[in-house]
Amino acid sequence: MKKKTAAAAAALALIMALPQVGTAQEAPDPTLRLFSPDSEVKLIRYGSRAPRLERGIWVEAENGAFEIQVRRPDYSQPIEAQQVIRSDAGVTTRPIPPSLVSGWWGFDGFFTMEARDASDAVVLQKAVSFCPNGEDRQRTGDAGPMIPTYPSGCYGQPLTRGVVWGVDEEWAVNALSWRGTKLNLPDGTYDVTIAIAPQYREVFGISEEDGSTTIAVTIETRSRTCRRCYDHAHARRAAPTASRPLPTVEDPDPAILPDLEALPAWGIGVDARKRGDFLRFGATGWVGGASSLVVEGFRRDGEEVMDAYQYFFAGDEVVGRAPVGEFEWDERRGHSHWHFRQFAAYRLLDAEKNDVGISTKEAFCLAPTDPVDLTLPGAVWNTGDLGLRTSCGWEGAIWIRETLPLGWGDTYFQGLPGQSFDVTNLPNGTYYIEVEVNPDGLLHEQSAENNSELREVILKGKPGARRVIVPPWNGIDTEGTLGKFRQIR
Repeated sequence: MKKKTAAAAAALALIMALPQVGTAQEAPDPTLRLFSPDSEVKLIRYGSRAPRLERGIWVEAENGAFEIQVRRPDYSQPIEAQQVIRSDAGVTTRPIPPSLVSGWWGFDGFFTMEARDASDAVVLQKAVSFCPNGEDRQRTGDAGPMIPTYPSGCYGQPLTRGVVWGVDEEWAVNALSWRGTKLNLPDGTYDVTIAIAPQYREVFGISEEDGSTTIAVTIETRSRTCRRCYDHAHARRAAPTASRPLPTVEDPDPAILPDLEALPAWGIGVDARKRGDFLRFGATGWVGGASSLVVEGFRRDGEEVMDAYQYFFAGDEVVGRAPVGEFEWDERRGHSHWHFRQFAAYRLLDAEKNDVGISTKEAFCLAPTDPVDLTLPGAVWNTGDLGLRTSCGWEGAIWIRETLPLGWGDTYFQGLPGQSFDVTNLPNGTYYIEVEVNPDGLLHEQSAENNSELREVILKGKPGARRVIVPPWNGIDTEGTLGKFRQIR
């Protein structure tokens, strides 16, 4: 009887040691996914120089941060590498075969690239290296850190002891780096497939589906400079659909919000052009209150539009976000970046404060151009060290962050017809330039009472020779030597 009982207990122990259906499984280890939000790119060749494919292919971290540590125990021993896996249960490591690591410089032969022509013949095959610390890093969701954790670039020197490479959770890195890879092919359209090499897929547990992507690449030779050498097309594969665990806050606490404020127009004058006389001006919106203005955009699938979200901070901690509009790609000459449409509006009013002109300036790339009040508590003194630097982005971007730090303003000068005001046929007299920030009320701020400011101007002269007199504002003459303003008392 005792023998049977002992045998049953041993069998039960063996069963309990096996994975049980319906029980919790260990979380999968961090790995990588290769994807392209673009279905087509156009590369321009000038002369005989081979064009470079450098955009549109991304490597995203999945299941947490993807981290590699490369080191040598001492100078007498060779370099070794390991994947570092961090979880709530602690930190574990997995060794990486030394043959896969190219010193301090990244993974050698991480990708294979194959190009096929219209007849489906293979016309190019090559291996491409990969640095997880690529300089072009963009968010795919907001579960990960606001600022990249890992260094920028894969490099070392003869006496380096160790380096760290990595891609943060819900971040992606440009697979081909800023230099790209040459495609020395005749003009035409090719299906280019880039895939993570089998040995790396095996080591890091990357599925075949997540380890490969294909885009159509058109190569065209031109003899003159082109304004757009990279063309975006509709998405073949959807951009990543990452979870975004930050709560949506509909009514954030005013005590933690920025306060947007308009300054009066300045740098005012009249330009005589063939099309008429135009009143030019500068306009500054700035951020006071308790925190910086941080707006991020996440790309819609297959569109050159990003959904914009404002992020809220309690000290250095991100506590929530709210939808606040859109970013749109502006391909016009002198722009070629992503614009936030909901920041400011400019109008020209007559002496009775009626609209007589509206500026067509309607989209903005936020950046700290002018210090306004750096004595505010918590004001950002050195925007270069902020880590939330404005990035107006490039056409193939999947994410954008635009920041106006606490205490700083963003100034735009409206000198182009349409953005400046056409005063050709306006009678001489008194007018007001209105500068308004947050005109649609979509951005969350402490108060809207200071969002609009008027600047009086007096129009004189005849068409073709118009001029303007700008009275001082609160005793300040802003129209002296630009940047050296004279206080009048």
